[in-house]
Amino acid sequence: MSLIESATLRLEPLVAAHAVEMFAPMSAAAIYTYIPEQPPVSVAALRQRYQQLERGHSASGRERWLNWIVRLGSGQCAGYVQATIHPASTADFAFVFAPEHWGRGVALEACRAAIPSLAGDFGVRALFATVDPRNLRSIGLLQRLGFEEVLAEAYPHGEVEPGDRVFSLSRM
Repeated sequence: MSLIESATLRLEPLVAAHAVEMFAPMSAAAIYTYIPEQPPVSVAALRQRYQQLERGHSASGRERWLNWIVRLGSGQCAGYVQATIHPASTADFAFVFAPEHWGRGVALEACRAAIPSLAGDFGVRALFATVDPRNLRSIGLLQRLGFEEVLAEAYPHGEVEPGDRVFSLSRM
């Protein structure tokens, strides 16, 4: 996994050392309104989580984990983009950004930079994203990226949270 650059951002492969500078942006309570996670309790806890992700694969080796922190031109960390690649060359796609960067095009630019890498460098043929139906910002972003809503039954990677909407991008 390598560095990805766009016009104004750098997507750096996530490493445990990023926990120090990602702790503050990832601690905003508003981030967790629509996702089933909690803010990190400490830098040490976030570092431990990042150490697991840095391995790059699940314990079974069946899933490949790709995680990039998103760094602004100023050097500040704004959030992250991630994909979990499954054996059938499909992947789950997700993004999380600190609230101060919402509505500024940062997430759109970061995702637009990551998606071609997923297809070209990792052979991903289709991306899937599941979203709480109240998360209108994320739904709008997925639609701007070209994702289309599909039936929950079409989601190939397990169970969907009850009520979540499922989106797919296959024209990458």
